[in-house]
Amino acid sequence: MRNTIYYIVGGSLASISIPALAQDAPMQDAAPEVVAESTAALSAEQQASYDGWPAEQQAQFDTWPGEVQTYYWTLTPERQSLFWRISDANKVTLAGLSAEQQAQAWTQIEGQAAAQAATAGTETDGM
Repeated sequence: MRNTIYYIVGGSLASISIPALAQDAPMQDAAPEVVAESTAALSAEQQASYDGWPAEQQAQFDTWPGEVQTYYWTLTPERQSLFWRISDANKVTLAGLSAEQQAQAWTQIEGQAAAQAATAGTETDGM
């Protein structure tokens, strides 16, 4: 079971695109009342951050289930940036993992991001 989760998350996360924000279609299964309730429960600092986002980013955040929105605010700023770049389905999966599994998934995500940044840097340097 444990390895299956890693294969699902690892395989899905392997396709993240670090240079560009994900252009996934908004999730359709988020209940509006859950979204409104969790968005209304933001701290002053979170609300200020949310208000500074482009409308498209706010709209995408508003489609996430409440537990995904809550999980987002627990992340470091670096991980929040990476979180935007993974698919909404992977966000839901990641938010639902145990703390140990999340830590392992983040190790993979950050490793992939570093590898992609290094590859992009060497391609740019060669031009």
